[in-house]
Amino acid sequence: MLQQYQEAIENSNTVSKTDVNGIITFVNDEFCKISGYSKEELLGKNHNIVRHSDVPASKFKLLWQTIKAKKIYKSTVKNRAKNGSAFYVNTTVIPILNKKGEIEEFIAIRYDVTQEIFYKHSLEKKRENLKFSMQISKRELKQKQKS
Repeated sequence: MLQQYQEAIENSNTVSKTDVNGIITFVNDEFCKISGYSKEELLGKNHNIVRHSDVPASKFKLLWQTIKAKKIYKSTVKNRAKNGSAFYVNTTVIPILNKKGEIEEFIAIRYDVTQEIFYKHSLEKKRENLKFSMQISKRELKQKQKS
């Protein structure tokens, strides 16, 4: 039954595992698909291979502080695909502990929210444009009322 749970997660999410230093030890096909990298290009590389330059270092500092404290980290993260495009994922990073309670590795399970983020940005831009248009219309109306 555990195998079925693993397959369900791997087929509906992007999954990666790293060692305690952030070196990638496993990626599933979904991770490869969204990032544009092959497994061979990712395995053995630092996970920051997909780090987007727009993301402040403070966000990654918080991630590492959290997971090294053996806590679960959750956030929406902007990443960079091999072709340079951005993709967004809701991310959960879980420290995996050995029998001694020491961190053995990290597993990250992500869900692609790129379209949702782009729609959100588009709506925000349209809202700003509408607000600007309304301000202009109010000014024009006031000017007509004065004439």
